[in-house]
Amino acid sequence: MSEPALLLSAIDKASSVVNTPFFTTVLDKLCGFRISKWAAEGEVRKKLIHDEYLKAKENGIVGMQYIEYMRRTTNLLDTATKTTKYIDQNKSNDIEFENDFFWNTIEHAKTISDEDVQELVAKILAGEYNEPGSYSMSLLQTLKMLGKYEIKLFERICSLCVDTGLIPQIVFSRPESIEPIMKSLGIDFGSLQELQNLGLFLPNGMSSTTDNPEKGMFIIDYFDKELKFKPTHETDFNITFPGYYGLSKTGAQIIKHLQPEYKEEYYTWLKSNFKINNYKLIED
Repeated sequence: MSEPALLLSAIDKASSVVNTPFFTTVLDKLCGFRISKWAAEGEVRKKLIHDEYLKAKENGIVGMQYIEYMRRTTNLLDTATKTTKYIDQNKSNDIEFENDFFWNTIEHAKTISDEDVQELVAKILAGEYNEPGSYSMSLLQTLKMLGKYEIKLFERICSLCVDTGLIPQIVFSRPESIEPIMKSLGIDFGSLQELQNLGLFLPNGMSSTTDNPEKGMFIIDYFDKELKFKPTHETDFNITFPGYYGLSKTGAQIIKHLQPEYKEEYYTWLKSNFKINNYKLIED
């Protein structure tokens, strides 16, 4: 589709949500006019946009600036329309001028044409609109590095996360038993390193030890499933969690807006391969 057609399509989609809080408190101010009025002008507006576009194509650098303005406006409207799905409709927030995360994310939204990336940015914008101060500038810096490929890769690899965003290190030692699962997800250790470089995972592997004075069971979550371990040693009840790669704070915030998939074959693999010293898995 041409730039005018894309912009008009964005206006048409936005016209159905122009009276929601996000548009009335943010988008109308950003655009300098009410989107509802712009959309209502119908054929007059269509002709004006088309004529301005033709004029811009013949007008060198100034014309290119106008075409770029059309593209950025289209991207912003498309993302804003998606954002309204996640806005708390009972809130009508005047975002503070000092909220650098929100306004800089708005500027970033103008550069995004891919619908999957727009959807992620829309959810984050809505989260900040609903609860100002939810996100930090470090998240925005990571967000700027994410395209569709990186988002889908992150989503796939998080299908391997247990508990609060931990991937057992043994997964990447590539035992033969894990190979079919890794292949089906299209990931390897290089995938993890890519995401570490983007700040979505912590840069180094970790391990941790937890006291268990009650001598009780220890439970590892995998989506809505549980791996239950009971102590087998008579004196040492400390729980030493096997080495793992953990999500960063930014990664943990972003994955909440994505949809990693539960993998039954991975759950089965965990039951046979996830080990904790001095503890034994209890089979359901």
